[in-house]
Amino acid sequence: MIHRVLIPVLVVAVALGLACVDMSAPKGPASISNLRLPSPSLVVGDTMRDSTGTPAPLTITAFDANGNPAVAPGARFFITDTTKAATLALSNLLIGNRLGASIIIGQLGTLQTSPVTLPVTNRPAKLVKVSLDSLLVVPFPSAADTTLNGVSVVSLNVLSAQDSASQGIIVRYTLARTLSPKNASRAAVVIADGGGKPGSVDTSTATGSSSRHIVVFSALLGDAALLGGTKIDTIIVEARASYAKAELSNSPIRFIIPVKVSPP
Repeated sequence: MIHRVLIPVLVVAVALGLACVDMSAPKGPASISNLRLPSPSLVVGDTMRDSTGTPAPLTITAFDANGNPAVAPGARFFITDTTKAATLALSNLLIGNRLGASIIIGQLGTLQTSPVTLPVTNRPAKLVKVSLDSLLVVPFPSAADTTLNGVSVVSLNVLSAQDSASQGIIVRYTLARTLSPKNASRAAVVIADGGGKPGSVDTSTATGSSSRHIVVFSALLGDAALLGGTKIDTIIVEARASYAKAELSNSPIRFIIPVKVSPP
């Protein structure tokens, strides 16, 4: 008789125990992005700003189990270095305290980003031209070698009002004048990085320097007089930079590059 009473009681107890187990999916995002910085650097005495010059916070993007962006509020950020070159204000805005660098980590739920080192730099005020305008001699195109090209390097410094270097400032380069191509669908002149990869945007280094390579593909030139050596043409490159919605002094800087094709 006792056994008949105990069995229903045990069944009820087991059922109650199972009801306390959380069988739902794990809470929080399945994954998160890297910590996103609005700018490559932070200026002493100012807040972090985005590319438009507007104050902007640190952010992290959350993703669900399918890799889709998901709403996951509550991101937190921590400055882990001891120098405290930067501090966090309300709304995850960074403030530049002193020259140096800060190490920042972001966290969302139980997930944490890799640390990011952010330079804290001088307020940029001006662009100063470094490279001189000089003649670029381009090899005559060869049927055996279509990779021949001419390269000119344009460089400048981003400086503060006191001529100190400003690091992490975005400089944008454009072709204000180019050379006529053989085919309109393929440019004969491109702006590239030091490795030859096309790219018209550069970020100033710790010394404030910024540069781009101007590459001329001789096989793609379409001007018969230029190719024949009876004409010297010109490439004009403009470099611009701004801060807090104001263009820096001397911006845009113009680089004038005369171009001559060497005889075959």
